[in-house]
Amino acid sequence: MSLVSGDVKIALLAFCGLVAICSLSLGDVVINEAELSPSDNGTVWVELYNAGDGAVDLAGWTVKIEDKPWAGSIALSGTIDPKGFKVAEGQPSWVTSGNGTVYLIDINGIVVDKTPKLNDKGHNDFTYGRFPDGRNTNTKADFFFMRASKGRPNGV
Repeated sequence: MSLVSGDVKIALLAFCGLVAICSLSLGDVVINEAELSPSDNGTVWVELYNAGDGAVDLAGWTVKIEDKPWAGSIALSGTIDPKGFKVAEGQPSWVTSGNGTVYLIDINGIVVDKTPKLNDKGHNDFTYGRFPDGRNTNTKADFFFMRASKGRPNGV
């Protein structure tokens, strides 16, 4: 004899499926490229990439750049298409050392991706980016110092 009715089992399975689907879509967006030392007094920026097969709503998400004791946050909005890019621009007044760690934080305050500590003091057109786009082994080896490709595929 079953201790749980058929309706409860169906509801529980549906809930678990929804949680699994939501978890997958949150994990598909990564920090793909970061410019922490722009040339010609440019603005700091971070490029996101959606490696998934569905669009992700970024409303309420945040990009945080941290170089203790300094930190800057960029509020995100809109959506990012599958296999698409979205650039988050910092404030023109930000003066960074070219060092820092970048965090991608979802609407629930959970860090869904972060870079290793990046060091770029060159004030040139080179950035740290993933190659290929979206590569995510959770190691420092995901990021390479390369020519900037803001809003476009890396390494092309």
